[in-house]
Amino acid sequence: MIALSAVGTSNFYFVTYKMHFAMKLFFNRLELAPSFCWFFLGVLVGVALDFLWWKTGISKYEEKIEVFEHYHWGLALLIFMKTLLKFNEAFLFLAGTGIAFIIAEITQDHPFALKSDHQLASGMIGIALLILVVFT
Repeated sequence: MIALSAVGTSNFYFVTYKMHFAMKLFFNRLELAPSFCWFFLGVLVGVALDFLWWKTGISKYEEKIEVFEHYHWGLALLIFMKTLLKFNEAFLFLAGTGIAFIIAEITQDHPFALKSDHQLASGMIGIALLILVVFT
């Protein structure tokens, strides 16, 4: 986890503002809404992280976290987005990244840990997270 100090938080907002300004200049030329651009950037980051997950050989089995699937991380990002952030660029970025993880899970050979040893545990975590997404 990353803990942000007061200084780190202000730097985060400054960098976010600079990124927003740069994206606004770029995407206004393309006549796209800046909010869509943040969502799209989140999707791209999610796809890139998924690609790195599979291509770098990172194994969740070696880390003993095999019950955590892509969609768990996507749902956790959606919960974080809904509970801790106001509707702004970071909100849309997290929504895009979370949705990208959920889509990555659906497109796998064995989505949602079906027919695996940890199917029950993974499913229970998924249901609990989905309930939190709906009711937060």
